Amino acid sequence: MDDPAVVAAIAAGELDGLAAALDRYAAALYDYCYAMVPAVAAEAVRDTFVIAWSGMDRLRDPVKLYPWLQAVAGNECFRRALTGGPAEAPAGCAPEPALPPGLPGQVLSACADNTSVGRAYRVSVTCRAGPFGRDGFPKAGSRPRVRRFRLAGGLPEDLRGRRRPVAAVAAVAILAAALAAASTILAGLPAAGPRHGRAAAGAAPASGAAPASGAGLPTTSARPIPSSGSGRSSPGARAPQGAQPRGSAVAAGRALPPATAGPPPAGTLAKPPVVPIATVMPGPRPTAAAVQGVLSVDQNQLHFVSVRGEDSTRTFVITAKDGPVTGYTIAVPPGLPGSLTVSPSSGSLADGSSVTITVTAASAVPFVTSLTVRPGGAVIAVDVKANP
Repeated sequence: MDDPAVVAAIAAGELDGLAAALDRYAAALYDYCYAMVPAVAAEAVRDTFVIAWSGMDRLRDPVKLYPWLQAVAGNECFRRALTGGPAEAPAGCAPEPALPPGLPGQVLSACADNTSVGRAYRVSVTCRAGPFGRDGFPKAGSRPRVRRFRLAGGLPEDLRGRRRPVAAVAAVAILAAALAAASTILAGLPAAGPRHGRAAAGAAPASGAAPASGAGLPTTSARPIPSSGSGRSSPGARAPQGAQPRGSAVAAGRALPPATAGPPPAGTLAKPPVVPIATVMPGPRPTAAAVQGVLSVDQNQLHFVSVRGEDSTRTFVITAKDGPVTGYTIAVPPGLPGSLTVSPSSGSLADGSSVTITVTAASAVPFVTSLTVRPGGAVIAVDVKANP
């Protein structure tokens, strides 16, 4: 399968095309990434093929598959080095100088996982890859753009050119909202001290009290006045010395209506206003993927005899070891002179479980080929003989 056919298969969503690209270029890309960021070379190669699985349709020239993969891998290494990732492995944890044997299986599992976690992981990796040019190649050294806030009046001369994080702006906004809420609460509290004394001094006497003198003097009709304690009488009335104020209940001959304004009674507080507070709930976090196992086979050779081009059938057993296997594949080379079918050719296995694979061959001419089982990379030789 040449590069244009591999590109077409990956763009069509076929795992066989991705497996062919892994067999052809994974080792070379690992050496390329290992030379720049040894500690995360495997991670960069894995994300490179995940990006290829999700965005291979961007490539305009299918012949340039390897240069495109190398450009994506270079950007992944550059992004990890720029964000402060470990370029060198810590002591005692040196990475493998060659391609890890389980890495192709991890890539196939990540691309075959159609759960919500798997799709979210592929979208996250593709978005971090940055923008691509018109030719489909990623822009060198590109990073996703981050919008930054700028004050309308600009910054002082000595602060221009300095970039401040968005978190500082958010903290200032939250502090301003808290101060505004505190001032609103304090404005609703009653004042203490002389104001209460003035309110007590302006209180009306009891309705049953009588004036000390001046009962026979001419008076005007009494009017309700605010209980402000100012001691000012109604216009046109002259009160003798020692007489009660004209606005009192005694002069009016009846009790005044209760006051509707003024400070609240002593011992009570005004109800503070309700300040709405926004609550941001954290979203779901992707869970860590299970450790991918490998496949073992019970035999490495299959012999067929096709009589007059009729079908000849053989079987072998594959077993998952060292963990579950998600998205295994059994690749049949193209362009054979006869027919060679495998059933089932893909699927998933739990740790320690097995499945029987049926292989059917039919041909009028003899031929020799091989089957490749992934993950694990087991190769089964196939010998087909024709009996006329």
